[in-house]
Amino acid sequence: MRGTRLALSLWLLSSPLLATDTDVAADLDNGARLHKTCALCHGYWSQGIPGGLYPRLAGYPADITYQQMLDYKTKERDNPPMTIVGRINTMPEKDLRDLAAFIEQIDLDKVAPLNIPTRPGMDIKKGKQLYKEDCKTCHGTQAQGKPRKDGPPLAGQYTEYLMKQVRMFQSKHRIHADDDEDETFDEYTSKELHDIFAFISTLDD
Repeated sequence: MRGTRLALSLWLLSSPLLATDTDVAADLDNGARLHKTCALCHGYWSQGIPGGLYPRLAGYPADITYQQMLDYKTKERDNPPMTIVGRINTMPEKDLRDLAAFIEQIDLDKVAPLNIPTRPGMDIKKGKQLYKEDCKTCHGTQAQGKPRKDGPPLAGQYTEYLMKQVRMFQSKHRIHADDDEDETFDEYTSKELHDIFAFISTLDD
């Protein structure tokens, strides 16, 4: 495992600089250095942890990860571990972009494959139907995410974390789809939400 980690680290650190949609080259060496702090909570590979507290970040589109970090820095979202422990509040924009680019390059299928458990008895067929009705437009048919719609990937994310975010949307502690009046989740039962998550867990990220 150590050899695998070293090989990936060397590959990441020796990779060419990546360009973002702002045409500013991302420094993966700097991103790797900054990621050491993120790893304290999100895991060595940013694979996250079960339980709903720290989500998987690895492989997520850099633009989406950057925007989420920027939201924490500007206090659009409130999470002291992210801003203080993770030092997001003191990072310049360039560091945030370098970090987001580094995280995007982590391929969990190669270094730390995830096994997302689902509750027994969930109806995947029903979950697929509900997902297609309310989720695929912004998150993609394979839950791969759509950066242009600010829709993050859902495939490969922990069920507990997804449920926690939905509960926050329902209570208006978070705003879904940048719409204060959004009612997407208002009438979903807990069983229906878990059906959706069970379907998502079957998708390749």
